Amino acid sequence: MKKPTKNEVVEIHGGLENIERLDLFVQKTNSGKKDKVRLTRYTIEGDSIFQDLEYDGSNLAIKVDTTKDKFGGGEISNYVCKGIQKQESNTETKYLIEGCPDLSDLLTISHEVDQQDYFAFELKYGVGLKNKIDTKNQEVIKDLNNGNTAAIMDFQFSKEEMNNIYKLMILSNYLGDKKLSTKCNQKPNESYELTIWINDGGRHFKWSECDKSMDGKQMTDLVHHIIEILKNNSTYQALQGGNGGNE
Repeated sequence: MKKPTKNEVVEIHGGLENIERLDLFVQKTNSGKKDKVRLTRYTIEGDSIFQDLEYDGSNLAIKVDTTKDKFGGGEISNYVCKGIQKQESNTETKYLIEGCPDLSDLLTISHEVDQQDYFAFELKYGVGLKNKIDTKNQEVIKDLNNGNTAAIMDFQFSKEEMNNIYKLMILSNYLGDKKLSTKCNQKPNESYELTIWINDGGRHFKWSECDKSMDGKQMTDLVHHIIEILKNNSTYQALQGGNGGNE
């Protein structure tokens, strides 16, 4: 699968690329600004379905093209709608079409961990990778910046926190191909190592703060969001030195 264009969002088997472009489209249409975006979705067989959305300032035109889908309708359908809204809950994010009787749900992103057979991750981060969040072994280790570390055993995120982390991973397209680099001339430097276990599969990533590529920045942002969730966890806050360290 090729990389999406600037105005294209890609969804493939639950993986997402450039989803922030759809968020921008929602913002613009809700502000009455003209804009257009393409949502390309891939079937299990690898066929593409195109949904072109164009807002002219008052109406939303949607063209659904399934002519590339060998097992679909093989047709082009056009709709004139009123607008689009983003609806978020702790378990799913929906992009809903307004004013279209025959088309209401454009895209639903499920991020409920309980729907998966298994989900866990291990994140090492900071200078020398001395900090660790390990949900598989229920362990958190914190670098105290004085040569010592502090640890919490039997650590667990709440269901809401895990759903939020899983959502962040989906929006970061953790299932997609990532080109990341561990090279860094800066000393000391923050390094990152993330392992994700999902059902019978898994993903492993290594990179440094010097990786300023699109993938690198996206994954670094993901780590920072996970750390923020950790810092707001009451068990972690009780850890000695819980508000400092290499974060």
